[in-house]
Amino acid sequence: MNQEQRKALVKFGSAVRELMDCGVIRSHRYLGDIAEFLCANEYGIDLENNLREVGHDGVLNNSRVQIKYGGGKKKNVDLGNPEAYDEVFIVLGKESVLRTQPNNADFLVYRMTADEVRALGTTNAGKYSCGSIQFVGPPDRAISLLNEDDA
Repeated sequence: MNQEQRKALVKFGSAVRELMDCGVIRSHRYLGDIAEFLCANEYGIDLENNLREVGHDGVLNNSRVQIKYGGGKKKNVDLGNPEAYDEVFIVLGKESVLRTQPNNADFLVYRMTADEVRALGTTNAGKYSCGSIQFVGPPDRAISLLNEDDA
């Protein structure tokens, strides 16, 4: 490991502690926690206190909500079990290969009902997932972390 890598890992560890201290992340599933935080903040979702709640992450207007993160080179998003939620929010990070439209926002949020997820059908392994075809339209929300004044 070189010195640059060591410094970057120390900075990452400090950033994780800071994000935990200020309530952005709640576990060691960093990207999923950040997606949950963003959706809770943007939509007013009440996140479950139990981080191991089966099938959904929170509640919005009495509906069970699941929140998923898609980033990097992975070409699909596991949508979980639509029997355990009413709606799923999919957050695509800036580097996600699933982003089909040019957009400078840091995160794009797409929403699907459990019925829409069931209509997709399952994979050969019996799982629900979706790929880039579900993200050809405009997102429900585009979230930018920095305002133009912050840049």
